[in-house]
This record gives sequence, C-alpha cells and structure tokens, in this order.
Amino acid sequence: MSNMNAIDYILISIVIILIILIVSYYKKLNYICGVLDEILAGNLNQRVRLQNNIKQLGRLSVKLNSVIENFQKVNEKSRINEESRKKMISNISHDLRTPLTSMLGYMELMLDDNTTNDKLFDCNSLNYKQKNEYLEIIYNKGNYLYNLLEEFFQISKLDSNDVKIEIKEVNVSEIIRQNIISFFNEINKLDIEPKINIPEDDVYALGDEKALNRILNNLINNAIKYGVQATIIGVNLIEDEDKISIEVYDNGGGIPENEIDYVFDRLYTVEKSRKLNTKSSGIGLTIVKKLVNSLKGTISVSSVPFEKTVFKFTLPKTLKKL
Repeated sequence: MSNMNAIDYILISIVIILIILIVSYYKKLNYICGVLDEILAGNLNQRVRLQNNIKQLGRLSVKLNSVIENFQKVNEKSRINEESRKKMISNISHDLRTPLTSMLGYMELMLDDNTTNDKLFDCNSLNYKQKNEYLEIIYNKGNYLYNLLEEFFQISKLDSNDVKIEIKEVNVSEIIRQNIISFFNEINKLDIEPKINIPEDDVYALGDEKALNRILNNLINNAIKYGVQATIIGVNLIEDEDKISIEVYDNGGGIPENEIDYVFDRLYTVEKSRKLNTKSSGIGLTIVKKLVNSLKGTISVSSVPFEKTVFKFTLPKTLKKL
C-alpha cells in the first residue's frame, strides 16, 4: 500500500505541476494577446514585458518586441513620407501659382490697354517701352516656370529610378570650364569674382556628362542665389590616384552649423528659399545629392559664414570603385 500511495502522490504532484504550468502559460499567452490587441488598436508604444524564467516565452517576447519596434519604425517613416508628399504638393502649387498670377496680371494690363496699333509700335512711345518691359517680365516668369517644372520632373524621375545614367570616361576639366562660362554674365552683373583652380592637363573621371553638368549647374546656381554678400565664387578640381574631387565654394553668408545636416533635404531647402525670397524651388541640392549617389560618388558640405562655404563631391577614376 505504501508503494501505491507513493505512486499516487507522485502522479498527483505531476498533475498539479502541469496544471500550474498550463495556467502560467495561459496567463502569459493571454497577456501577450492583450498587448497585441492594444498594438492593433493603434498603441504602438506597447511592449511585451515577461520575466525570462520560462525560456521559450522569454524568447517569444524578445522576438515580438523586435517585430513591434520594426513595425513602429516603418509606420513612422510612412507617416513622414505622407506628410512630405502633402507638403511637396502644397509647395509645388505655391511655386506655380505665384509666377502664373504675375504673368496673367501683366497680360491683362496689355490686353486692357487702349493704345492704337500705330502708337503701340512707335519705338519712341512710352507705351511701347512699357509693353516691352511687360513682355520681358512675362518671358522671365515663363522661363522660371519652365525651369521649375524641369526640376520637379527631374526629382520625380530620380525618385522613381527612371533617370538613365551612362557611366563612362568624361573630361571633367572641360565640363567645369563650360559651366563657369555659362554663368559668367550673371556673376559679372553681381560684381562677383569667379575663381577656377584646375590642373593644367585635362582631368578625366568616370561619370555621366549630363548628370555632371546638372550637378555643377545646380551647385554654382546655389552659390549665386544663397551666397548672400559673396564677392567670390570658385571651383576647385583636385585629382587623386583613384578619384577626383570638385569643390564649389563662395565667401557669402554661409550656412549655420546646426543647419548643415538639412541642406540636402528638399522640404528644408524649400522653406529656406521662401525665407530668403529667392527664385528657387528648393530641390536643387536634393537633385545634386541623388545624382552624385547615382554616379557612385560622395558629397559633403562645410561652412564658415562670410569666409568659405564649400560643397565638395567626388567621382571615381577606376572601374574598381563601381
């Protein structure tokens, strides 16, 4: 009988332990389900917090928390992207509406004018001069609109990876010279001194000619528009063994240290362009960074206001870099 009692005692103990374990597992699983229900309801700050005395449940809680954190990051990124999209649409509408309103206003003035055709085309007539001024303003606004739409079109193509990049050997020295020449009149009107420092022998690198032209055009244009009170705008070309570096710089107002990290962000630069009242869509530097990345290069910026603000990007010289 004593053996039977011992066996009964052992069996009863096992059953009790199993019941305790089952109840413990059930409570913990029920707790996990409750946490997941809260997360599904939108409370993404919830986490599964279990003591690790049950190894499998401890591992499960760690994995679940990792999944929840990743989902929270994806959800936050999606929210930011949606806000960026809405703000971008708002900015595009503003940037298009402003010059269009101005153009329509000048056109209306010309259409409402009662001057006869003879007086209209009399070169000595004040009205003739006024209308020429109006036509020039309309032309400039139209040209600005065209460039604006071209930038939006370009950034859209870059975002969708729809820009054809053909990387081959290009003459970087010649591309720099052509871009400086294209801005010479504008720089001269602003009484800014252009400085070009390139090696005597032409320098070649791997890149796409159209993309490189766009990068330089945007950087020089940026220096002219935002280099407040600048007296110098320059370009340096530096050749190393496996890469080339191009620096576009000015000695204008520069960029505050706490804003350096945001200069390539399209929304940030759009806001800056509004504050400075410049004719810019604010996405020129965003395009620059995307194009440099597509050419397997790097880009950086440094700034000491009224001393030197430098945008420096690199391009590879050998296929090993690709």
